[in-house]
Amino acid sequence: MKSSIKVLLLNPFLEVFEDDPAGINPVLGLAYLASFLRSKNIEVKIIDIAAEGADCVRKIGKKTRYGLPEEQIIERIKDYNPQIIGITCQSTLHANEAHETARLAKMAKKESLLVMGGAHPSAVPGEVLNDKNIDVVVRGEGEITFWDVVKKYSEKRAFADVNGISFRKSNKIVHNSSRPLLRNLNDLPFPARDLLPMEKYLQESEKGTNYNMNDRVMTMITSRGCPGNCIYCAVRTVWGRTWRGRSPENVVDEIESIIKEFKIKEFHFLDDSIAVDRQRLKGICEEIIRRKLDIKWTTPNGIAVWMLDEKLLLKMRKAGCYRLTFGLESGNKEILQNFIGKNYDHNKAREMIKFASKIGMWTIGTFIIGFPYETKEQIEDTINYAISTDLDFAVFYIANPFPGTPLCEIYLKEGLLKKDEIYKTVRGCKTKNFSHKELIEIQQQATSEFLKSRFSKLCLVLRKLRSVEGVWYLLRLGMKIIKLFDTGRLKNKGIAALWK
Repeated sequence: MKSSIKVLLLNPFLEVFEDDPAGINPVLGLAYLASFLRSKNIEVKIIDIAAEGADCVRKIGKKTRYGLPEEQIIERIKDYNPQIIGITCQSTLHANEAHETARLAKMAKKESLLVMGGAHPSAVPGEVLNDKNIDVVVRGEGEITFWDVVKKYSEKRAFADVNGISFRKSNKIVHNSSRPLLRNLNDLPFPARDLLPMEKYLQESEKGTNYNMNDRVMTMITSRGCPGNCIYCAVRTVWGRTWRGRSPENVVDEIESIIKEFKIKEFHFLDDSIAVDRQRLKGICEEIIRRKLDIKWTTPNGIAVWMLDEKLLLKMRKAGCYRLTFGLESGNKEILQNFIGKNYDHNKAREMIKFASKIGMWTIGTFIIGFPYETKEQIEDTINYAISTDLDFAVFYIANPFPGTPLCEIYLKEGLLKKDEIYKTVRGCKTKNFSHKELIEIQQQATSEFLKSRFSKLCLVLRKLRSVEGVWYLLRLGMKIIKLFDTGRLKNKGIAALWK
């Protein structure tokens, strides 16, 4: 029997700088929440404000906003008339948009219970609850916690025993105990993609925004969390340092269901650390091969190069993996191990990248420069290491101090960042040795040096031209690069512009 309670889930506006891409992708977090609520007979609806209003572009200061007009948002909320409204906020970079969405939601339905979840609220629940429009913050993994909130609210019971939430009580903010993570992710129903504007996302993928091999692309998550302890990473605010993976059969069942429903040919696995369990990743590949699924797939959020070996890479290639992103971060051992907290062997990584390239995989390395105490020599080590590898592309980011991370605490402690500046910091900030402007110049220099170095390694590209598909993909990339040069985006953003 269906409950009389109605839940509305909102994905906020998206605001980006002019030379950034929109990045309109399925909001899988909300889709997981929705499918779980439906399994409990709760009526639920999703409005992806950013995606549905992707063609409604407005200037907000120095940024461009993608999203439905405010009056339309208010009207649609009133029409649905929910008792509970949930808003996701996955990044501090987009906290302002989430709070603006909360304001509109309360304008439309003042008496509704407004709940916010995601990485940002999980990191700073008290700060988020300073916004009087927000009644409850769900911290960490959301499915069971949000369902508990819905159930208590529908029964008109207090939230005192709901683990995993923060809320206001008598004008005071209360932080309940954390909720244990789900043990078995196979127990979760697949994301409710039918509640999302799927054709909008597919239209974006068909534009080649992510420089894919195929036109119709879908995102998936096969695991949650990362056991790493990198100083800059905000993943732990949601998952802690725990990693859990779905079974290979469960993962490939979802792949097959997506192929059947949406005719998808390419998948992007958005796991934070897909290769933690090597046997599981091997099992996923073997299951794809056993079922004879003709797909391509990539790991845009990165894969731990130190967890790979030649046999696994060959298996991945056979299963359709054509592009890998490696989170390498630094070419300086002191920064890598003693500051970042990442421990891998640079030579082993170089070997795995070389082998991946040899068997025809495209490879991208992501690096971070501009840590608080980093010197010019240490940054040069990173640039030189990137050049020394067989990477096809390298992306150089400037360190960003996200709330809830040890890195953010260092910036605050050293006086490099004020607390009220955290939400305005989107591309790094000054360090002990460099101004922010100098870091941007170094970032551009690193990109330029890496690109020039690839002209002496044209053999890396020739290795990929083993099929008509490989030739076509190279031509496609070439046209995109030419277009970026024409528009000036590559000059402004560097090679990072390719993969956003």
